[in-house]
Amino acid sequence: MPRSIKERKRDAVRGVVLFGAIQLVCVLCFVSLCFIPELPGWAVALFGALAIACVIPCILALVALKQRFQEIEGGELDAAAQY
Repeated sequence: MPRSIKERKRDAVRGVVLFGAIQLVCVLCFVSLCFIPELPGWAVALFGALAIACVIPCILALVALKQRFQEIEGGELDAAAQY
């Protein structure tokens, strides 16, 4: 049974929000590790870099969500389902 465009968009947003929440937890963990007392400078830099590295996929996920919306609105899934 074909789902509506609204349901497909909602599912796509849910996936990106869940991914963002998981990445946010990772960022918070890495940032909190930076505040360990007597941690060497290289470790603070490493944890900071890992926190930043967790933010980058979130930006890419928003780009992918935009493309997904275009696919949903363009009816690409409906056209592929005919085959």
